[in-house]
Amino acid sequence: MLDIIIKTQVCYLGMSKGNLPYVLPINFGFHDNTIYFHCALKGEKIEILKDNPNVCIVFNRDNKLVNDIAQDDWTMYYKSVITYGKAEFILDIAEKQNAINIMFHHYGGKNYPLPKPILEKNVH
Repeated sequence: MLDIIIKTQVCYLGMSKGNLPYVLPINFGFHDNTIYFHCALKGEKIEILKDNPNVCIVFNRDNKLVNDIAQDDWTMYYKSVITYGKAEFILDIAEKQNAINIMFHHYGGKNYPLPKPILEKNVH
């Protein structure tokens, strides 16, 4: 499962907006069994997570369509991991910078120091 998570480029964040599901693709970082993602400081996703922090995240990779026209047999092979948890907003400046670095490392980057005024902004 860790191999699938580590090699996935985009995962899908599922939330609950009242009685309706709300799912969107996100980029992320993964470290110490914690999934980190970054987003705007306001918007629909933020409002949903404030009301209900329960989430489901799906990681999917290695999709392969298999079809045998002669047998009229079609299927899709893939690898996936589904996990559940609670979203938490990171407010501490040092923790925010650490989360950003974890995300950049996931995509093969290096540390990316953000300016302090950006790190000081919080979700409203």
